Amino acid sequence: MKYYNGSLCGSGHEVHEKCDFKCVYCGYDGRAFPNWFQLTVDHVVPRSDPRFTDAAENKVTACHACNSITSRMRFGPDESTSAILRKKQERVRDRQRAFFEFWVEKVAPLYLGEWESATTGEELTSAQQDLRVEP
Repeated sequence: MKYYNGSLCGSGHEVHEKCDFKCVYCGYDGRAFPNWFQLTVDHVVPRSDPRFTDAAENKVTACHACNSITSRMRFGPDESTSAILRKKQERVRDRQRAFFEFWVEKVAPLYLGEWESATTGEELTSAQQDLRVEP
């Protein structure tokens, strides 16, 4: 295979291996190829922070969504790396909840009918029941 540099095949591979190919913020599993393709390397202490380092200890695996959600965060000068990591995880959980509420209200109702007809008279799966909302 041709050598590639970057967050998947280059230096990032070691980071993903260290993190078991899972996003440290949401748990997204990148072991299957389509999912692996969505992994990125995130610097826990961001480049904008004076304490930034490109050392391996400051790099973790993040999915594209979580990397985007946490990209503009700022931290106090006394916050530890573990505290920053926790704050990023909290931000991701908060944003996921907000996005899920939007999805339940605006997106799911458009497709729940398709799910019901696809079951051809069978019961909805528990996931479909959890997402069921009345229009």
